[in-house]
Amino acid sequence: MKNTLKAFVMLSVLGFAAANAQTKPAPAKPAASKPAAGTGGNIEQGIDKMFAALDKDNNKQLSYDEFKYGVVAQRQQEILMRRLRQIFQEADKNGNKTLELVEFNALPGVKAAKDPKPKFGDYDKNKDQKIDFPEYVEFVLKMNQQASKK
Repeated sequence: MKNTLKAFVMLSVLGFAAANAQTKPAPAKPAASKPAAGTGGNIEQGIDKMFAALDKDNNKQLSYDEFKYGVVAQRQQEILMRRLRQIFQEADKNGNKTLELVEFNALPGVKAAKDPKPKFGDYDKNKDQKIDFPEYVEFVLKMNQQASKK
């Protein structure tokens, strides 16, 4: 039963992991083979990490409650990311899939921030004078952390 549940979790999160992976996953291979050189077993390692994160009591099994918590957390993250993407797209007035300085300064989070206001350059990690979506997510996380401290 626990292997079936682990397989189900792996399949459930595989799409989420692949959608968020920075690199292409290695092609499917037999379970006994080693990961291809350079891939580091990205998917397998990611699944093992997810399973370990869900296994709160570290007994190498997922209870129904652990599984349910993980599925709910994943769904909440997906909803949040969709909403962040929507806000980002609405803020991108010229439609170039990035935020420029004027667009960044018009964000509600920037306008509502207390002094010191967030600085565009602090979030433009690659210094291309644009905030892409991952940089925007980092901005939102930092603003949320600051708000949580108050």
